[in-house]
Amino acid sequence: MTAKSPAATAAARRLWARAADGASTPVEFGAAADRMSAQLRESLGRWIGGLGYVALLERALVQARAEHPLLEDVAGNGNDAPVIAAAMREQGAEGPSADLVALVTELVELLGRIIGNDMAVQLVDRITRPSPRGIVSTETRGGRDGG
Repeated sequence: MTAKSPAATAAARRLWARAADGASTPVEFGAAADRMSAQLRESLGRWIGGLGYVALLERALVQARAEHPLLEDVAGNGNDAPVIAAAMREQGAEGPSADLVALVTELVELLGRIIGNDMAVQLVDRITRPSPRGIVSTETRGGRDGG
């Protein structure tokens, strides 16, 4: 077992906590896992592309499965609600939560090898945060190009 980055683990825990906020039943828990998967795919896919994300996810699953057997049946593609819900029924919330956090930790660490750990953590921390509202203009006050 290799030591995991505390920053990557903390980012994974924060992401799961935001995704699972208020989930108390196995069905809600499974839906939260699917929601988190979709958010990761959408957000990180913008930066590394869809195929890049799939490659990182597949590698993260291989690495995390070594210590987290529940992940054997998890694809991480947003269709894992039944697997996660069943695991919650058997183990309570702690088992599947730890497994999902381990998966996201692996994903953050792999991404960190490419773009740097700090940037990987920042990208994951941005997922599900509310974005600023309003219209943003690239024009400066009174400074239009008359070209």
